Amino acid sequence: MFELETKLGNIHFSQNIINKIVIDAVESCEGKAEILNYKGKYMNVVPGIASKINLYNEETGGIQIKEDEFGVEIQVYVIVHFGTSIKQVTSKIIDSVYENMEKIMGEKPTKVTVVVTGTLSRNIAKRHIEVSR
Repeated sequence: MFELETKLGNIHFSQNIINKIVIDAVESCEGKAEILNYKGKYMNVVPGIASKINLYNEETGGIQIKEDEFGVEIQVYVIVHFGTSIKQVTSKIIDSVYENMEKIMGEKPTKVTVVVTGTLSRNIAKRHIEVSR
């Protein structure tokens, strides 16, 4: 998917590497945010079971990656727990993705978008808040 050219040769990064960077960024929020799918819902039972036995990564359904000639654009769909500052959580996720992409892959993404699809208390209250940088 993503290729980096060095003087020793080309390095190919798969989408799984970028997914892992984004998942780590969301997990760094200490349980204040969770990755959901783009519709703001938890994944189905079958992918959930497959995820538990490492056949499928359930969380990556909420991460979309686009690559073009300018670089990589990342979009992640999250839900934020009630009482948590949406601005702080989205800023922390975006900063962490930029920092870790540069540290691991040597280049920053061109754009990172965090879409808050809802807030979670007892039930999910639908929202659509998009934060980009």
